[in-house]
Amino acid sequence: MTDPEDMMPPLKWRELEAVFHQLAPTETKKRMVRHLIEGTRKQAAFLTPTAVMTELAYIAAAMLDSNFCPSEQEAGTSEAFWSSSASPPQRPGS
Repeated sequence: MTDPEDMMPPLKWRELEAVFHQLAPTETKKRMVRHLIEGTRKQAAFLTPTAVMTELAYIAAAMLDSNFCPSEQEAGTSEAFWSSSASPPQRPGS
């Protein structure tokens, strides 16, 4: 049996999207949130819980990164949105 203190409370994807939407400081980033959360939700069935949490941490980091300023084109429906799988982040020099 799993100790309830070791578990995170259940959270719906819509609730999670609302949290990230509040984190996004610009309208452009706010528009990106829906696409990023939806992509993560679609991939979640194929990922471990830890991998899902890692993806969510990446989204949070992107929303809070003051140096990350996506263009309007990147915030809208793009090629990345229609992609069926996400690519892991690349390390510099790889």
